Amino acid sequence: MRRPRTSLWLYLLLNIVVSAATMLAVLYFWERAHGRAQSILPVFPTPSAAEASPTPTSLPPEEMLPSPTPYTGEPLVQIIAVIGATDPQQEYVVLKRVGQGDLNMDGWVLRDEDGNELRFPAGLTLFPNGGLLIYTRAGTDTVSELYWNRTEAVWRSGEVVTLLDPAGQVHATYTVP
Repeated sequence: MRRPRTSLWLYLLLNIVVSAATMLAVLYFWERAHGRAQSILPVFPTPSAAEASPTPTSLPPEEMLPSPTPYTGEPLVQIIAVIGATDPQQEYVVLKRVGQGDLNMDGWVLRDEDGNELRFPAGLTLFPNGGLLIYTRAGTDTVSELYWNRTEAVWRSGEVVTLLDPAGQVHATYTVP
């Protein structure tokens, strides 16, 4: 006859194995049905379509652009990374709000060295420690993801990404690795 204590340990061990297997199965089927989540940032309530559409433009070469003024105040936004450079379906820029309070991004511009720029839409706000993903490809904008709706890659290794406020002051730069 078995001792009751041994049966309890076997029951607990069996319960752990069954629970782990069930969780792995659920995660496996969920990932197959829904794919991996692309966003690494929180999603906030979405604004209306009119507020969320950035206006892509193309500017003349950098020699013809006015020299931006560096911003010397408290840091407000940081360019964290450029992911997937040279592949328009994979590339995106990661921005993070590093200052205090909410930051209205209306009129801010993300620019490359070739004069391509993305002007941020009205109504877009970055919250403290919040972030924004800016994809090169086409897609549906949200308050944490903007789509440039381009078919060609924007970023390349060694290129400098510049973030300017509506007054033309440089708030952040990032060199693509």
